[in-house]
Amino acid sequence: MRATLRHGPRLGVRRTLVAFLALFICSLLPLVAAAEQSGGAPVAAAFVYPVGDELDYTKSAPGEVAGFYVSDPYLAVRKSRKHNRVHYGTDFANGRGGYTVRAVGAGVVEVSEANALVKVKKVQRLKLPVVVDGKRTYRWSTRTRIVNKWRTGWGNRVVIRHTLPSGQSVYSLYAHLMPRSVIVKQGEVVAAGQPIGRVGRTGRATAAHLHFEIRQTNVGPETDISDPDDEESDEQLTQTVLPHTMDPAVFLADHVVRFQDLEPGTWQARYAMAALKDGLLAGFEDQFKPDRSMTREAFYRALVSAFHLGTPFTTDTFASNVDALVDTGILDENMRSRQRDDDDLNHSEALELMLRCLDHGAAKGRSLARIPLDLLCHDFNRQFAGDEAASTADLMARRLAANETVKRQKELTASAAKQAKLAKARGKPVSVKTPKVSPVKPVPLLDPGFESLAQSKKPLSRAEACLLLASALRMSPAKLSALERAAARVASSG
Repeated sequence: MRATLRHGPRLGVRRTLVAFLALFICSLLPLVAAAEQSGGAPVAAAFVYPVGDELDYTKSAPGEVAGFYVSDPYLAVRKSRKHNRVHYGTDFANGRGGYTVRAVGAGVVEVSEANALVKVKKVQRLKLPVVVDGKRTYRWSTRTRIVNKWRTGWGNRVVIRHTLPSGQSVYSLYAHLMPRSVIVKQGEVVAAGQPIGRVGRTGRATAAHLHFEIRQTNVGPETDISDPDDEESDEQLTQTVLPHTMDPAVFLADHVVRFQDLEPGTWQARYAMAALKDGLLAGFEDQFKPDRSMTREAFYRALVSAFHLGTPFTTDTFASNVDALVDTGILDENMRSRQRDDDDLNHSEALELMLRCLDHGAAKGRSLARIPLDLLCHDFNRQFAGDEAASTADLMARRLAANETVKRQKELTASAAKQAKLAKARGKPVSVKTPKVSPVKPVPLLDPGFESLAQSKKPLSRAEACLLLASALRMSPAKLSALERAAARVASSG
């Protein structure tokens, strides 16, 4: 009895603590699930047009033969057989379907409806002839048929949530997409300009076009506000503007990025625009300022976003990003108090931080990853090590590929000769065919750029930071060369 009395309060406390911990963990589960689903939602710092050329929808995109025009504007009033209706989006058309539809900005896919057809039961009333007392008469009957029907007038659609630099969230909706063309899934993180589907006429659409909307509230699967081509809708024109919609043309005109200090075709524009589309950096109104020194605040934010180092509690502040880097071991705990948001980073510091992030996991960024590897490596070596070093690295890569091709050719030739010798010894017919080896493709090297970065104390510019982040997308700890590993050690010890 004494033992029961002595341990009873302790057991009660333990049970209370266990219950409290269980309740606390359960309260965290929705946050963790949301974080996993968003995959580290990027900031939509740059927008593009969903069809046509990224910066001008009236012009054709590369590989396409025609641009687009607005076939039905925002808030256009349409007359139907029952009543007048209002159009809450903008329709883009060019007289044909199948053209690529892109995400207008970086964000997270909220809705991905790749097949909006649903099977429903339809009751039909039939007038059937019957014979009663020798006389032909008719009686009514019913039958049930299974038919396909569009879930909404939108047809196949995608909805993407975008977080603006101000912290506000907006949703872009893409409707009437072609069957079997939707290539993104719910919860997937997308970049600005990433293909998500193709122009079609699914749903209640009279012709192939893209119905595009910008909303301030989510458009979930249960929402059913259809395109004005939907003649069967019971929606009536009760107000001029829905409070949660905005003019897509005006929104894109204000948010499609055209920086005056980025000359098209230059390496700075190539990597800066890609980093902006991936939501890793932001500009300054109509200026990107590529030569300005990269601050710790901007670089830390880019690392946390590119390597998905955040937690459900990580916010878009310098202190929160420092906490994320400390918690993952990228930054030392003792360095926390010495970090200042406006401090500039030099080359070797930035390289060390990036390599530590690579040891933690792979980077993600669809726009930066689409830059050809040979072009990236040449730009990287030329910018950080000089033109001569870049040319030498290119030549070395081609020479290594040629040597590997010759090596494989010799191995196959020797193997064929050995088989022929064995066949001759067994008295079998000898037929020796000279094997052909496909030329080995050169693997570009980043060694000169890494070696130069590791020994440099020059401030890292904003454009150079974009180039460095692009190199991180093509590497992993297993793929680093011996010289790159040596550069990492130099950077860490320096």
